[in-house]
Amino acid sequence: MAHPSEMHPLLKRRLEEPKTVFFPGHRIRMNVVPMFLNVLVPWAAFMICCALTSFWLLYTESRLVLTVLALVFALCFAMFALALAARKASAEPTWFSYIAIVTLIGAVAGTGCGVKNYFSYSRPYYAIKDLKVAHQVDAGRELGQDLMDAGILYFAKNNRLDHTRSWHFKHGTIYCVAPVTTNHSKPLTNSYDFWAVGEDCCSTGTSDFRCGADWATVNTRSAIRILDSEDDMYYRLAVQQAEALYDISSGHPIFFRWIKDPLAEINRWRAQAFKNFLVLVSMAFCFSLAGVTIATCGFAWLGRAKSAYATDFYSESDYKSLHMKQAGPAHGTRALSP
Repeated sequence: MAHPSEMHPLLKRRLEEPKTVFFPGHRIRMNVVPMFLNVLVPWAAFMICCALTSFWLLYTESRLVLTVLALVFALCFAMFALALAARKASAEPTWFSYIAIVTLIGAVAGTGCGVKNYFSYSRPYYAIKDLKVAHQVDAGRELGQDLMDAGILYFAKNNRLDHTRSWHFKHGTIYCVAPVTTNHSKPLTNSYDFWAVGEDCCSTGTSDFRCGADWATVNTRSAIRILDSEDDMYYRLAVQQAEALYDISSGHPIFFRWIKDPLAEINRWRAQAFKNFLVLVSMAFCFSLAGVTIATCGFAWLGRAKSAYATDFYSESDYKSLHMKQAGPAHGTRALSP
C-alpha cells in the first residue's frame, strides 16, 4: 500500500475524513427504543400540558399549573442544549435534535389547545358551579342587586320574556336583550333588572328577540348567568338604549341566557371539555407517530447512494487543476530537448 505522503491529495482527504455509519452504499440498523421514545415523549409533553390547562387544576391552583408548565418548558430547552452538544461532538444525524424540536412543539401545542378548551368550556362550568342556584325568582318583586351571586335562576310562575321591550346594540355583532317580567306588567320595584341576552338573534329595526333554543317555549322559566365581562359591557349599552326607547329604568341589570334545563347545559360543557381533551390527545399521538415514521424513512435513505469506490476522481475540477500544474513543466521540457 502506498505511503500516505505518496497518495493523491483528494484520495488522502477522503480517507482521512471522520468515519460515519451514514456513508453511501451502507444501510444502517434502526434502534427500536429511541423510536418509541420519540413517539411517546412529545406525546406525553402534549398530554401533560393540555391536561394541566384544560380542567379544574387551572381554575383552583393556577400558580401550581404555571410552575409545572415552566418545568416542562425548562426540560424542553435542556433537551435543546443536549442536542446542540451532541451535534458539536459528532456531525452524524441523531435523534437528539428531532426529539428536542418535536417535544417543544408538543408542549406549546398542548398548552394552547388546553387553554382554548378551558376558556370555552371548563371555566364557564366551574364559574357557574361556584355561584348559587336561585329558585322562585319573581322579576316583578326582586332586585338585581339581591341576586348578584346567582349562577342559575329558576323564575316563578307567570314570569316570561317581554318581547315588546327587547332591543339591541350593534358593534360588529348584534347584542340583543329582552327583559323578564311578570305577566308583561311593570315591576313593582320599578326596575327591569333581569335580562335575557344573545348575539345576532334579533332584528335591528324592531322589537324582535329570538335568542337561544328555548326562547319560544312557553313553559321555560330558567336561565344561566352570563359571566363574560367583555360582552357584559355591550349588553349594558343595549339595556341603556332600551331604557331610552321604552322609558323604563334598570338599576342593577343581570344578564343570562334563557334555557329550559340549565343543569343539563352546564353538564354538557363539562362533558364537551373532556371529549375535546380525548380528541386532542388522540390526534397528538397520530401526529407524533407520523413524524417518527417520516424521520425514520429519511434516516433509512441516507445510506442508499452510490458507493464511494465508484467515484471518478479524475473528473473533479480540483484534480484536473492540480494535474495540469504538475504535468505542464515536464511536457514543456521534453518539447525543447533535441
